Amino acid sequence: METMDILEGKIKEALSRKTKLEVEHKNLMEEVVNLRESVKKLERERDEIKQKLDRVIEKVEIYLSRSEA
Repeated sequence: METMDILEGKIKEALSRKTKLEVEHKNLMEEVVNLRESVKKLERERDEIKQKLDRVIEKVEIYLSRSEA
């Protein structure tokens, strides 16, 4: 009977560890998704800023070329 109790205890411990690992895995996967979304947002913002900067540079170049003439 003692062997059965030991085995039962080990099974419960293994199941508990498995549950904790599954929860941790789920949390980490959610974090990965959030990080990917943040990276995409930052990339979009970077592209928008680059476009705005390019437009400003173009306007300055036009202004300078007109003032030279």
